[in-house]
Amino acid sequence: MNMKKQLVLLLLTLGLLSVGCASKRSIETSTSYDYPPRWIVYAIHPVGTVLDYVVAKPITFIACTAPDVTGCTRSDELGLSR
Repeated sequence: MNMKKQLVLLLLTLGLLSVGCASKRSIETSTSYDYPPRWIVYAIHPVGTVLDYVVAKPITFIACTAPDVTGCTRSDELGLSR
């Protein structure tokens, strides 16, 4: 083997040995509910969904009625169907 291949093999071996066994790592027991700002997001999400249906979709629908003027594309129209 030439020197470069030996060096790469040595670095790969050292990398594998330094990683260690996965079972030695501690397992986190926290849940997603332990993160306080997540409750704020849970409360705000329905508000954003309602605003999307009440404000954004009607504006996009009106804009897509005149695509030459507003630049509405086919993907914008497909977004209305979701």
